[in-house]
Amino acid sequence: MAKTRRRKRRTHVNADHAPGTSKSETPKTFVFRRGRLAESVKELSEDLRKVMEPHTARNLKETKANKLKDFVQVSGPLGISHFLMLSSSDANKYLKICRTPRGPTLTFKIHAYSLANEVAKAQKKPRNPANAFLSPPLVVLNNFGDEAHQKLATITFQNMFPPINVRRVKLSTCQRAVLVDYDAKTKRFLFRHYSINAAPVGTNKKLKKLLTSRNAPDMGDMQDVSEFFDKRVGDASDSELSDDESRRVTLAQDFNRVAHADSESKIILQEIGPRMELELVKVEEGMCDGRVLYHAYVKKSADEIKTLEQKKTEREKLRKQRRLEQETNVKRKARDKEMKADAERQRQGKSKKKPSNQDEYKNEYDREAEEADERKWQEAFKKEEKEWQEGDTYEAPKKRRRPSREA
Repeated sequence: MAKTRRRKRRTHVNADHAPGTSKSETPKTFVFRRGRLAESVKELSEDLRKVMEPHTARNLKETKANKLKDFVQVSGPLGISHFLMLSSSDANKYLKICRTPRGPTLTFKIHAYSLANEVAKAQKKPRNPANAFLSPPLVVLNNFGDEAHQKLATITFQNMFPPINVRRVKLSTCQRAVLVDYDAKTKRFLFRHYSINAAPVGTNKKLKKLLTSRNAPDMGDMQDVSEFFDKRVGDASDSELSDDESRRVTLAQDFNRVAHADSESKIILQEIGPRMELELVKVEEGMCDGRVLYHAYVKKSADEIKTLEQKKTEREKLRKQRRLEQETNVKRKARDKEMKADAERQRQGKSKKKPSNQDEYKNEYDREAEEADERKWQEAFKKEEKEWQEGDTYEAPKKRRRPSREA
């Protein structure tokens, strides 16, 4: 049989990591909804997935039956580093940012937000290029304070996006920017999402439009091509008319088809949404549980914190004890059931059933080794309980005497 030529189906390189970084350094995220009123934040979750692209699960399907531990279990094999969880109550909406798998968890209260389509409707010429979402955005943090919870928020926002290697990054991949500004008066974080564009300085607007557009202009009513460039237009926006010196830069690389390397260009930022006004209300040590490190409204004394930690330790101890008792009762009931079955066989004159070396899933296992392991774990648990009640004791190792050398 003759060999056929391989048909090429791969049309682009699958970017598993950000340019200028390794695959292990690239953070990945899950954006999903939780709670009773999760449908009210559905559109906002879709916009946040667009912000976190390309290193996010854009087609993630969550259901009401999914628990948090379900997402945690699949986050390890997929390399997920952060969870962005949106929830809603009757009064407010919340955003939780979790670091997997052990926390911390930052809870933000969403005071106000605008969707991406609402931001686009408010603009005269909205710009939302599709190729801008093929690379991660740049992160700009402004006015963050020196308090412990603000430092933690700074680290969290930085680690949500891949770091940039300035020497290896390509300017053409820097198409978006995420700005997080902290307002010290209101104690709120202002979240903004922009697209980045560069345009050459000093060029005719008609010439720039001719170079950037793929459609040929209509010149049927003109006698000469010079009329197309000399014709005045009055629909220029304020951002295009403003030519501030601080916006002018000399590009080191080619940015697009118009802005080339070693050319003076101006940087244009245009908001593409969503925008949010956030307030940090709580910081937890674990994954949506654990010790509360910061709370905006509730303050506790040192004695109250110590009491809460003792109660948590007692609950954990009681939970372990109940689990051990439950496992013991299950095994006891299984033995009683086997003994009753053997007694019934003896009454009917049948032979006693031999113990099976298969578990409930019909997998072979060593019964004696399983029972030995069970005894070992019970002894370890009892030892741990005894040390917890009496306190840990430390015995210093005895020093060995060196043998004296005889002359």
